[in-house]
Amino acid sequence: MENNILFKHFKRTKLFLLSILFLFFFKNTHSQINDQFGNPFIKNFSKKQVKIDLRTFDISQNKNGEMYFATSGSLLEFDGFRWVNYSLKEETDLRSVLYADDQHIYTSGHGGFGYWSKNKKGILDYSSLFFKHPSKTAPLLPVFSNIVAVDGKILFQSFQQIHSYNPLTKKINIITATKGFSALFSSNNRAFVQDVSIGLFEIINSEQRIIKGTEDTSLDIIEVFEEDKKGLLIATKNNGFWHAKDGILRKKEWKINKEVENYIITDVKKYTEGNFIVGTLRNGFYIISKDGKKVAHFNKNNGIENNAIRNVFKDNNNNIWLATESGISYAEVKSETKYLLDTKSNFGTVYTSFLNDSILYLGTNQGLFYKNINKANSEPKLIDQSAEQIWEIDKIDNQILVGSNKGISLLENNSLKTIHVEGGGWVFKTHPKINNLLYVGFYSGIAVFQKKNKQWKFLKKFDDFGESSRFIEFDQYGQIWVAHPSKGYYRLRLSQNGLTINEVEFYGVENSNIEAYAYICKIDGNLVFYNPKGFFYYDAIDNSFSKAKYPSEIFKGLKNINYVHQNENVFWYATANFLGYILRDGNDFQKYQEPFFTVWDKHLKDFNKVEKINNANYAIGIDNGIVFHSISAKTGASLKNAPTVKLMEFISSTDTINAPIDINNELKVPHNNNFLKIKVALPNVPLSNSRQYQYRLNGLDNEWSSWVFEPEIKFPGLTSGSYVLELRTKREVDSEFKMVEIPFYMEYPWYINNTAKTIYLVSFLLFFIGYRTYLKKKNEKYVIRLKQLEKQKRVRQKERFELQKMAADKELFILKEENLNLEIKKKNSALASSTLNNIKKNELLTDLINDLKKIDKEIVNSALHYSLKKVIKKINNQLIDKEDWLSFQLHFRNSHSQFFQNLREAHPDLSSNEIKLCAYLKLNLSSKEIASLMNVAIRSIEQSRYRLRKKFNLGKDVNLVNYIQKI
Repeated sequence: MENNILFKHFKRTKLFLLSILFLFFFKNTHSQINDQFGNPFIKNFSKKQVKIDLRTFDISQNKNGEMYFATSGSLLEFDGFRWVNYSLKEETDLRSVLYADDQHIYTSGHGGFGYWSKNKKGILDYSSLFFKHPSKTAPLLPVFSNIVAVDGKILFQSFQQIHSYNPLTKKINIITATKGFSALFSSNNRAFVQDVSIGLFEIINSEQRIIKGTEDTSLDIIEVFEEDKKGLLIATKNNGFWHAKDGILRKKEWKINKEVENYIITDVKKYTEGNFIVGTLRNGFYIISKDGKKVAHFNKNNGIENNAIRNVFKDNNNNIWLATESGISYAEVKSETKYLLDTKSNFGTVYTSFLNDSILYLGTNQGLFYKNINKANSEPKLIDQSAEQIWEIDKIDNQILVGSNKGISLLENNSLKTIHVEGGGWVFKTHPKINNLLYVGFYSGIAVFQKKNKQWKFLKKFDDFGESSRFIEFDQYGQIWVAHPSKGYYRLRLSQNGLTINEVEFYGVENSNIEAYAYICKIDGNLVFYNPKGFFYYDAIDNSFSKAKYPSEIFKGLKNINYVHQNENVFWYATANFLGYILRDGNDFQKYQEPFFTVWDKHLKDFNKVEKINNANYAIGIDNGIVFHSISAKTGASLKNAPTVKLMEFISSTDTINAPIDINNELKVPHNNNFLKIKVALPNVPLSNSRQYQYRLNGLDNEWSSWVFEPEIKFPGLTSGSYVLELRTKREVDSEFKMVEIPFYMEYPWYINNTAKTIYLVSFLLFFIGYRTYLKKKNEKYVIRLKQLEKQKRVRQKERFELQKMAADKELFILKEENLNLEIKKKNSALASSTLNNIKKNELLTDLINDLKKIDKEIVNSALHYSLKKVIKKINNQLIDKEDWLSFQLHFRNSHSQFFQNLREAHPDLSSNEIKLCAYLKLNLSSKEIASLMNVAIRSIEQSRYRLRKKFNLGKDVNLVNYIQKI
């Protein structure tokens, strides 16, 4: 298929050359304003809309496109988005305005005149040149009703005088009227003034020179134009147009005179190509040629709000502004786009159209209508009351066929003749090879019609196919393709005679190259399939779809296209939100959407049908009428208008800074004012265009915004740093841009600005030096302290070692003491055990002696007495055994080593038995136990204790044992 594209290259080149010839031929015809097909874009501004008094007397415009209106209460400025009202009470009852430059916007009115200057913030400031205050003797104020600029001087005209102001010398010269100046005019740097009933004068160097032939004229002159070097064209209020030349004043022999005389001329301005704009009091405005022919006429029937025109003005884009009795109107009479709108619901939504000679047929949701394009203001008229929705109007083999909700009809002599009744005739397609076969797509399937006897007759309807067939096309193999937007594509292979379907194959969304919203079209004769996934060709060999590179290149950047139609080098397209066309120039493609901005929300999406109604005019139906667009040699000569920044506000919580907008250097802004609000305008862009623009703030976001239509943009919370605000706009050609740049710098807070940083640096250095000195001294002290601490540490360590040694010695002493105590306890235990054993032994021996004595008394045998006595004697010897005392004494001394010595020192007169008794009492033994140990009676022990008390000199209250325990 791509090879077919290359094969078609020569054909495209041929078409392109033919298009160039066509455009060259059409250039002259397009230079004339064409209102045959509809009305231009017209916008009316009223006091109710803009909430400002719009009673306007004069209009002017600056080079950027901002409009100025002199009203009875103020100077109005309009920038395409917003109205600004400048009022100074008594000095702004204005009658005239003239823009010279941004520093000199001259105004005049009741009492005086002056000029406005745009300051750096974009706001106008007023400077008064002359003002006469009313007084008791002169209560009436002069009214300066006209301003003209001639030879560098500004002339302000009142009824009595003309004040000539020289901006260089600041001087004002006065020209006084003989009777009264009715009006002041300028043409080709010449100034003219009419002195009532005296004549028309030219002002040269503050002198009045009569225009010969105008002496004593009673004509009420409205405007004067220099026609040639010697002649003047004079427009009058009630007497049409006149010509003054060589001293002769003669009325122009123009047909337009009679028409405009009846409606009273109020203003005349030069227009393009030698034409004139003529405003009237009763019938809107006219555009007439330089030879007096009516080019166009626009009044309330065309959409202007009021027929009473005070003032007309041509702006930078050749659009016309009108000051009317009820407000301000705007008309784009030179626009290539015209509108036939159904504002009264007379004909409805237009689905299709067809121009036959001078009759334009409209197929709408209300039926079939016709309009004679030679009658500019005529309304479309209904042809047939019975017809409902009309889907298609086409001329097939010199017969106009109409497809409607009810079927197919023939249109003849402005009446419909039914050919076939069937639900919904969508579209007509002739067989590519069999000339007398016509295929019609219906709500349910496709029907075949055959031409017999010069009449189209219904032949049959395909039985094997019943889908809605709104989009059908033939491919190069003679197959019919049907696109069903929500399902996919159907391929119908026909028999050779074209009357039967041999095969039906469906390609649905399960195919990787097909998605819902599937459509078809022809591009350079090739069948192209398109859907949200892109553009495709059908490969019959592989029975598959492949990417179509050339159509993809044509519609590059466009998504979700739902309509495509080619007319030679013009490719029309529609999406859900846009309507436009692409012009092909070789391998270059230019996209145009702006002409249709006003109908972006009104076009019919995939119900669109673009009809070429003549050599350069196209018709596109919309939901409330029809749009006509002319593609001519001028297409593409778009203006490049950069956005205008009207106001930059840097806002903080306490104040707002209105920044200058005409700066060349970077603007510096306090950091607290970090909320940026920008008012944007596009004053030089026609009001019918989208006036969209993009913006970005370099330093915050390097990406361009989407295309917006907003009068204000805002950037809150800007951080410190450098920024560059960039705005750009595009005109009709999608690739053309015009950009404006405004740099600014958000200052850092005072505590982090350059001065503060310097202070911080110096402070840091001082601090560093001081801190370093401090550290040095501190280190020195620290070293000394360390030495002291080290010395103290060593002392403490020595003390600690000594303490540890003392603790160890003490612990050793305690251990020794504990061992000694243990030893003492052991010895005490041994002493106690030894003593106890002796006591028990002595008790046992005593009991044995007693028992033996009893036995001895009881024994009769005397021989045994001796033996018993001998035994008793041995036992007694044992009781008084000194070795027991020595053993006791040894154990006692181990436990109480100092006792005997202390006792002897305290009581040296004690006997050995008394010493023994004291030792036994030291052990806290009872008298019985002591008696047993000493082998004496208990009474003896008691007596011995008594004697001890006396020797010790103990009182009655002193316990003997306790006393001995203490020794």
